[in-house]
Amino acid sequence: MKPWISKIKNYLNTFLELGVLLLAVSVLAEILFGPDVAFFGSQVTKNLVDLLNSLGSQGIAALIIVFAVIFTYRKLLK
Repeated sequence: MKPWISKIKNYLNTFLELGVLLLAVSVLAEILFGPDVAFFGSQVTKNLVDLLNSLGSQGIAALIIVFAVIFTYRKLLK
């Protein structure tokens, strides 16, 4: 059972890293080429700002979520 769990964990870590890299590339492409980047569709930075604004309006729950994401991300980097 442990080999399956470690294999799934490895796939999820790789998928998460790929997602973060795609997010970074899409933000960079939007900054360089403007909001109408053909490869990524909608405005990524606008969506990120909207997400952060909605988290900010939620108060302490948003703070807990942000700390959980940071903790998880730091744990994956080790």
